[in-house]
Amino acid sequence: MSTLKILLLIPLLFCLTGCTLPGTSSRYQAYDDRSTGSQSSKYTKTFNEDFEDVWSAVLMSLGDLPLDKINKEKGLIKTGWVEGFSQRKARSIMTDRFLDDYWKERYRITFRISGNNLISSVKVSCQVQEKARGGSAAYRWERKKSTGEREEEALMRIEEILSDG
Repeated sequence: MSTLKILLLIPLLFCLTGCTLPGTSSRYQAYDDRSTGSQSSKYTKTFNEDFEDVWSAVLMSLGDLPLDKINKEKGLIKTGWVEGFSQRKARSIMTDRFLDDYWKERYRITFRISGNNLISSVKVSCQVQEKARGGSAAYRWERKKSTGEREEEALMRIEEILSDG
């Protein structure tokens, strides 16, 4: 074969194979967050279940949490903000004896599900923000590093649901 024929044959092979990587599902692909600059999560778990079962288990594990985004084709589920109080106290030790005054805290959880008919993977990340009680800081939410407890709890709930069902 001449070099020209080989060069013309290579693009044809790419088009015939569908331009997908081996081992990836053509219908459900993981949401790729590399473009957003975020780091890879250590809170990832792989299940010997198909995509549909894992997707349903993730939705069931959320319970009453508000949902912000759901995109099954990208494998993305994002909850809305859930507000509460931080463990951080707003005042000094002296005034703390008289007032239980905590900073506000809120969080939202993002699930990225990828898989096929044999195996599926769930990646969980949690965004946490905190707001002080008084002063100029009371008007803005400050980003805070997640402790990882919510991510681990979410993965455990998904695993329980899949093992029960």
